[in-house]
Order: sequence, then structure tokens, then C-alpha cells
Amino acid sequence: MQRELIQKRAFSKREAKILETKVVYKSTLFGRVTEVSILYEDLTKNKEAYLLNRKNFFIPVIAIGFLSFSTFIYRNDKEFQNDLGSYQWIFWGVLFIISTVIYLLSIEKLWKIKTQYNTYLFFFKSIPNKKTVDDFIETLFEVRDNYLRETYFQKPSKNLSFESQKKNLQKLRQNEVISGNEFKNAMQELEAMFNYEQKKIGFN
Repeated sequence: MQRELIQKRAFSKREAKILETKVVYKSTLFGRVTEVSILYEDLTKNKEAYLLNRKNFFIPVIAIGFLSFSTFIYRNDKEFQNDLGSYQWIFWGVLFIISTVIYLLSIEKLWKIKTQYNTYLFFFKSIPNKKTVDDFIETLFEVRDNYLRETYFQKPSKNLSFESQKKNLQKLRQNEVISGNEFKNAMQELEAMFNYEQKKIGFN
């Protein structure tokens, strides 16, 4: 089972490790590191394709492209003379090409997985390769489901309140840990247990 993933691309790096009760996620962009630990209770199975298009890269490219075009159109006709002002368009043109390449490298095709707090874990779709990424995400969801099932999907107990057990079942169903039939059967068993207790109270 793929329990650790390390992804490197141009200016960014993403690392994730699957533990027993949580996933540890770390991202690095231009040396700036962000690390979080997400409990499986807070991790959904909502996986979406996402194209990350960095606006802070895109805007400078447009500005440099405009300067390059403007200086080319209004360049001095005395280019054959030693007039450095006549060649400004070349400088801006080269800078435009370089910035365009950097911008294209910054575009990322990702999977994003939602957490309960409307934040996301991002993974490159095919780094180091598509199969490795797919296997890691599949393992992550499998470990999450197993943990939540073992922790919260238990036999009804008279030692716990009806409402708390009902809430656990609803959460498990909402998070797609148990099936509709499993939820229905568990609720029937829970209700039967507590209805039986209620019948014993009062006159016979």
C-alpha cells in the first residue's frame, strides 16, 4: 500500500504521509513551508480535478507583454545607428518570453481533496506518475474508512446515549464510510434497543 507520497515540480514540492489516525501534509513553494495534520474525522472523500493558475504570475506576464509590444511598435527607425533606446523592445521581448515560460511552468494540474473546514489537500495528478498518485489517494481513503469504521461503527450500547450513537451513524453515512443498508440496519437495532427500555418504564 502506498502510504507516502513526495512530489516535486519546478518551484513547488508536496509531501504527504498516511498515519493511523491522520494524514500529515506539507507543501513548499519558493522555500516557504506549510505543514498540517488532518484527522480522518475531518477528511472527506470529495476528490475533484483542479487547474491551478497563479494570477500573481499571470498579471506580470501581461504587463511585460504590453511593454514589449508597445516598444516594438514605437521603436526608433534609427536602429542601424548605435542608439540603445531603439533596442528596448528586444529587452522587453526577451523578458516576455522568459516570464511566459515561468508562467507556463507554474500551471499545475491537480487533484484537490476537501476537508471539513472548506480547505483542501492538493496533489499533482501525475508526479511521479499517475498510477502512484492514484494508488496513494486510494490508500488514503481506505485507511480513513477503516479507522472511522473501527472507531465509530460499533454495536449499539445501553451505556451510551441514543443521540450520540445516532449522530455517529449519521456522520458515518454522510462521510460515505458505511452504506445505506448498513445505516438502516444499525438504526433499526439502535431504536429497538432504546424502545425496549422505554416500554419497561411506567405501569405494566
